Amino acid sequence: MRYGYFDNQNREYVIERPDIPVSWTNYLGVKDMCTVISHNAGGYSFYKTPQYHRITRFRQNGVPLDRPGHYVYLRDDETGDYWSISWQPVGKSLSIAKYVCRHGLSYSKFICDYNNIHAEQWLFIPLDDAVEIWDVRVKNTGISRRKLSIFTYAEFSYHHIEIDNQNLQMSLYASGSSYKDGIIEYDFFYIPDMYHFFASNFEPDSFDCVRDIFIGNYRTETNPIAVEKGMCSNSEDLTGNHCASLHKRFILEPGEEKRFIFMLGVGDRNKGREIKEKYSKFENVDNSFYELKKYWDDKLSVFQCTTPHEGLNTMINIWNLYQAETCVVWSRFASFIEVGGRTGLGYRDTAQDAMSIPHTNPQKCKQRIIELLKAQTSEGYGLHLFEPEWFEEDDTPKPKFKSPTIVPKPKKDSIIHGIEDACSDDALWLIPTISEYIKETGEIEFLDMIIPFADKGQASVYEHMKRIIDFTAKHVGPHGIAKGLRADWNDCLNLGDGESAMVSMLHYWALQSFIEIARYLGKREDVEKYSALAENIKKVCNDVLWDGRWYLRGITANGLKIGSNECEEGKIYLESNAWAVVSGVADYERGISAMDAVYEYLFSKYGLHLLHPPYSKPNDEIGFVTRVYKGIKENGAIFSHANTWAWVAECKLGRGSRAMELYNALLPYNQNDIIEIRESEPYSYCQFVYGKYHKSFGKARHPWLTGTAGWAYHAVTHWILGIRPTFDGLVIDPCIPSNWDKFEVIRKFRGATYKITVHNPNRVEKGVKNITLNGKDLEKNFVSVQPKGSINEVIVVMG
Repeated sequence: MRYGYFDNQNREYVIERPDIPVSWTNYLGVKDMCTVISHNAGGYSFYKTPQYHRITRFRQNGVPLDRPGHYVYLRDDETGDYWSISWQPVGKSLSIAKYVCRHGLSYSKFICDYNNIHAEQWLFIPLDDAVEIWDVRVKNTGISRRKLSIFTYAEFSYHHIEIDNQNLQMSLYASGSSYKDGIIEYDFFYIPDMYHFFASNFEPDSFDCVRDIFIGNYRTETNPIAVEKGMCSNSEDLTGNHCASLHKRFILEPGEEKRFIFMLGVGDRNKGREIKEKYSKFENVDNSFYELKKYWDDKLSVFQCTTPHEGLNTMINIWNLYQAETCVVWSRFASFIEVGGRTGLGYRDTAQDAMSIPHTNPQKCKQRIIELLKAQTSEGYGLHLFEPEWFEEDDTPKPKFKSPTIVPKPKKDSIIHGIEDACSDDALWLIPTISEYIKETGEIEFLDMIIPFADKGQASVYEHMKRIIDFTAKHVGPHGIAKGLRADWNDCLNLGDGESAMVSMLHYWALQSFIEIARYLGKREDVEKYSALAENIKKVCNDVLWDGRWYLRGITANGLKIGSNECEEGKIYLESNAWAVVSGVADYERGISAMDAVYEYLFSKYGLHLLHPPYSKPNDEIGFVTRVYKGIKENGAIFSHANTWAWVAECKLGRGSRAMELYNALLPYNQNDIIEIRESEPYSYCQFVYGKYHKSFGKARHPWLTGTAGWAYHAVTHWILGIRPTFDGLVIDPCIPSNWDKFEVIRKFRGATYKITVHNPNRVEKGVKNITLNGKDLEKNFVSVQPKGSINEVIVVMG
């Protein structure tokens, strides 16, 4: 069953049927203010942090879906009939009204045709202002004059998600709203200088600031009393629940269209006046929307591909990068699933996300790296979850406009958790990310930057990297494999002093990146020291973890093998076998054997399962994974993030057709016409898909904020299409399915443009026969950095 389609020309996903089983969301905002909005205009806004500075309220997991939201109601003042521009909350029958939602890159459009009225509501956040613009156009498509009213509605938050959900008595008595000069101002008296505003480009006929008065007793957003009776009550109060509703009557002649601008923003009434004056001018609204479109045009132009695979082109050229950037900017805690109950940056999440976007967002990538380095202890491990504000200097420049984020800054002793709460993999991810950033930008001097540790002291970036490596080398178990500690990447494997195969393999992988940097810098002693360490890790992994056909996942503190053919449950895991190949721990023969076993035991038409068979008997020696229902999340679901590592592994083994088969199984685009199974968005990767061991096999859950986005993009661009940055240029080393005869890529790199055409006349899966740069033969499949501003033709022939 299909609910919409990809409009690649406009870079939008078009939802034609709004009655989707779940909410399909989008993210507005690329800087400080964010709105998470559904295809029915349900959702919420926040400023910088979804936990401590909420702007509008949202009821997660609520019934009905998508409540409340950022709604616009229209009313026929002659008949009393009313509807919303988005299908919900009024929910007119789809037999008499047509609704379309167009989710674009940082904007969403809601379109309604009902009773000879065509209406559109465009939502977006300008690049440089903390305000959400509601650009509304209403047109009379009939032959009769129409008398109409327009109403807005958004429910203000109590600024903190826990106050929204729990401390109702205090929040009721500390919040207040008022109306003046066409602007609704909302404040939370308990927190000084915490204001929000709502304004429009017209003088309202009536308004409501109090939610209960606008909606009415025993009613919902579906049938608010103010809209039903055709006028707000001009309510304002220094207590209660608060909203933003402005009402305007207007007349439309046949064929006439009117445009209304509404503004939901951060700041007091004075700030509201400033924003109202600016965005009451249509040209400023139009220019801001154009700048937003150009912002994404510029990003996407850095890497564009044309391949025989339409779905891959659509995802890589538009949606996959968009999702990866969203994860870098907004971390993991602002969605319809994670709605801000905890916030900050997850160490491993952020380190991996940042690795995927140094070519399109080098400033944000560098910012995130520095924040992660500041959250690294002098011993070498990272703080698993932290607020960047904890490590800001007191003399950090403050903006002229006071807009507190109200993020608590606890005492340093309470911030720094001990090794008992450390996740063994966290900091290791950061080393390849730093390497990717330097390779992309050429900023080798970044390694000399001095950055403080979270607990004490400071060191260069290069020294920070050594501390990370040394920490893992120090914390190994009796078999020489890295300890699992609180958890490794798999949060449900809680091995403590037990040993994690994945962490040792990550350790080896991080070492390869570090040794490459040390060699480039000419640091011979470090190259020798850490090369010896790497060889020892590789030997130990193969001596201890090889199970005869695949690699173990780990060993518990009591010596119990995990992921062994000897096991009754959890015989084989995806992570350790994919990482044996990705890291380089496995030789070719063992790599082939391990990945063949992965395919045999874990593959399905919706992707690779995380383990087989799932656990049914609790065993806390292994971890919480044994207490999760079978086929869900870590216990035998199709965990999307880990699937991407298998794509890289297959490319490293030279099996492009197998890599593409695995890619296709997980690809959301391929499930656009089976939404009755998938349910979730076909334009974003989800955290997991219910496994074959569960009755809901194929159903996808937890969209958008997943490490799958960045790794999927990295796997395709770097390994399938095979275009990888180095310190001195680009390596071109594709691994593609044998039925591809050609593909093209436009890649911008350090100020130059490379137009790359790859021919595959012999239908091989890997191998470059020859390569030319601007008509000249090159000795290797490597293109050195070309002059800034130059446009370069690269022709590659595989064979």
